[in-house]
Amino acid sequence: MAPGGEPDLRAVALDRYLAHRASEGFRIETRTGVQAVIVRRHPLYFLLRWISRGTAEERLVVSVDQHGDVTSTAGEPVRW
Repeated sequence: MAPGGEPDLRAVALDRYLAHRASEGFRIETRTGVQAVIVRRHPLYFLLRWISRGTAEERLVVSVDQHGDVTSTAGEPVRW
């Protein structure tokens, strides 16, 4: 919440973006007030993770600037 009791512009923009991406099959892996990591797994994930790691899942880092503009960049794969 902003000091005047209004919702934070960045949080609202991030909520809206994440809701849109959830409808495309992404799930939220981690999230803060202005940043999130979202992931969409291929339907054959359990097979592709051994054969072709680059196509097994799509990971994006989503962030919101002070103006409410949302950007997403490719995230690095999880390292074991």
